[in-house]
Amino acid sequence: MDLPADHSAALTAQAGPANLVFLLGAPRSGTTWLAKLFDSHPNVLYRNEPDSVLHEPRVPLLCQPEDIGQYRAIAHDYIERLLDIRTLKTSGSLPVFAKHFTLPLADPLRRLWIYALHLAAAVPAAKRLAERLPVPDLHRAGANPTVVMKSVNARGLARLFLEAMPDCRMVFILRHPCGQIGSVVRGLASGVFAAPDRAEVLATAQAQQLGLTPERFAALEPVEQWAWHWAILNQKAHDELASSPRVKFVIYEHLAGNPQVGVREAFDFCGLDWAPQAAGFLAESTTYTGKSGYYGVKRDSLAAAQKWRTEVPEDAQRRIIAIAREVPVGRLLTDDAPEA
Repeated sequence: MDLPADHSAALTAQAGPANLVFLLGAPRSGTTWLAKLFDSHPNVLYRNEPDSVLHEPRVPLLCQPEDIGQYRAIAHDYIERLLDIRTLKTSGSLPVFAKHFTLPLADPLRRLWIYALHLAAAVPAAKRLAERLPVPDLHRAGANPTVVMKSVNARGLARLFLEAMPDCRMVFILRHPCGQIGSVVRGLASGVFAAPDRAEVLATAQAQQLGLTPERFAALEPVEQWAWHWAILNQKAHDELASSPRVKFVIYEHLAGNPQVGVREAFDFCGLDWAPQAAGFLAESTTYTGKSGYYGVKRDSLAAAQKWRTEVPEDAQRRIIAIAREVPVGRLLTDDAPEA
């Protein structure tokens, strides 16, 4: 699915960052951990979920391949604006890492500002202001960092984003459906996670091919609706991205089982070397044994990846896996599971 020649030339002239990487996946699929591993690289400028801060009503929640031409230019402009958002959420997620592309003495000043904003955000009276104040990047003149933008809301727009930014690369992370859904359910129960629109899956060609009608979907148990959400949106992304040399799929369980190899492969795909700071954070984030919050990035990575096996009830596991196996991506990630 190539850009028309005339439109491709126009976009290349305003292609945005020369080194732009989208990091996409479902909520609770390991995106936060992998994103902070990228952020730990001293030549990465990280943007954390800016599309949750700035919405563009002209861009649909899901974009079908045949509609990309209609939305490509709008998406390009939207992405440019997303990359310019410097709020605490998008530019100040913890931990904070030193960067090679900043001005002299900028790293400690920026770190101090970020921690001050986090402290202020913990005070109800100051929270709104702290979350809106900008976090400066403090670039040196001529600096050319790799810009990594994470999103858990853009799976349905993955091909549109890929074509809107013709020089970008994309890393798409997939997690076992029981692990992802178990973590979502846990987050909903504790109130730290808001539910996405599960009905959006019904707008996809994949759902229609599988006969997933609104009536059939509405009659399902919530865990089964989540399973269809996982299956349809991940399959849509795979159908639209798998043939592109600018896209790398990462399986979370493989990454957690052998993080040294998995992270280095992801870095290499994105043109990043293996920096000592990134190696240190990888070791720290995979061997941590203390308390880890819901959005924590320091934990026993393999134990976290397999936590669903004891937390998700067996009946729910069977129902999730049965639905996931309706699509090729689901069969790939559940090939070691017993038949339901």
